[in-house]
Amino acid sequence: MWSERLRLFTQTSIWRFTLAFTVVVLLICSGILVMVYQFTVAEQRRQLEQQILTVANGFQDLSNLESVHFVEFTQAIQERTEKSHSLVIALNHQDQIIGNLESFPDAIPAFPQLVRFPIAVINYQGETEPTIVLGTQVMTKFGILLVGLFDDYHKEEKQFLTVSGFALGGALLFTVGIGVIFNRRVLSRVKQISELVAQVQSGQLQTRLPLSKRADEYDLISNQINQMLDDIDGLVNSISNITDNIAHDLRTPLSRIRIRIEEVLRKKGEELGEEPWLVDVQTELDQVLETFNAMLELSRLEKSTLALEKSPCDLVKICQDVVDLVQPLVQQKLQLEWIVEEPGVVQGETHLLFRAIYNVVENAIRYTPEQGQVKIVLKGTCLVVEDNGPGIPEFERENVFQRLYQLDKSRQDQGFGLGLSIVKAILQLHGGRIQLEDNHPGLRVILQLGPID
Repeated sequence: MWSERLRLFTQTSIWRFTLAFTVVVLLICSGILVMVYQFTVAEQRRQLEQQILTVANGFQDLSNLESVHFVEFTQAIQERTEKSHSLVIALNHQDQIIGNLESFPDAIPAFPQLVRFPIAVINYQGETEPTIVLGTQVMTKFGILLVGLFDDYHKEEKQFLTVSGFALGGALLFTVGIGVIFNRRVLSRVKQISELVAQVQSGQLQTRLPLSKRADEYDLISNQINQMLDDIDGLVNSISNITDNIAHDLRTPLSRIRIRIEEVLRKKGEELGEEPWLVDVQTELDQVLETFNAMLELSRLEKSTLALEKSPCDLVKICQDVVDLVQPLVQQKLQLEWIVEEPGVVQGETHLLFRAIYNVVENAIRYTPEQGQVKIVLKGTCLVVEDNGPGIPEFERENVFQRLYQLDKSRQDQGFGLGLSIVKAILQLHGGRIQLEDNHPGLRVILQLGPID
């Protein structure tokens, strides 16, 4: 669940913008820090290196003079060390160290290369402490001469890099944190729109998006969506009212015609002989009246005008009643399997739930070929009805819930294209839903008969 939320969170355009903005901020901050480093710490180090190279080069030139002897050279070393407490000079003459170092360090590169190395010095309190020296060594006619200076800027460089790392980390956390806050605010508005669309798709056309006082672009979009839904709701209600009025107005005269035909058949049935055309007319009228009754019932369900008196409904008993009722339709045509994996109870009206389950099971039996199989499985408040018939193509699965919609465009099959529409309306009244899936082959209908806990 959390992984799915994280995936959706990181796929938003605001999150991608936040990452891009974070990269830009880090690049700008890094550029500024590099410039500050070059003009402060790096410049001080360059000056330190230049001082070391100048001193080393001076002593090398001094040793190359023919007039300079060993005593004079060592005196120059002694005088130079006395003038500067940060200068380190040591001459290795025949394994004897002359200068302000007691021992000669190893692995010191030759002039003009420089390297850092530690030495021990005595501070003003008389305590020994380690100090980093930046130096090089020069070959003279009197021996190897080591020249170096205390590298106090090494600590400053480490401090600068540490502070820079904290600064970049703070900038990263700040920009990402701001991005997360913005992303959550945007996602909350987008989630409202997404939930609204889902509710509208489930048939709740009265749902509307809330508007805030900010009057931002999301409020503008929400207002336009609400206006669009108002128009759609008006059109749907208009069409529904026209259809209901036609069905209601025609049902009465057609019922009278059927009664008269029934009277004629009762009085003059024997006189009709071999021309029972009047019986066919009566059958057609029955189908038309059944269609009108179903349309009116569907309208009442969709508009929630039926007063539901909800009570605990035993789904095992309801499904068993459906199985008992459809058993004569099955006979030897196919195999009907009824399984209870987990009993379930929902709050609702028994006869409506019975109607919904019966419609689905009856459709499965109708479209399953001979010697086929229909399987009914109850899992708590979820009922699964599977068959191995022709199934419903994926692109048609939403259309079958429309009024009077039939996969058989010629309408030669029995039925009036309202069965699944009524099922969907009944389940919505009970807080459930219907889902169609491929059974490979056939159709799998999943009925959630009540709200999910």
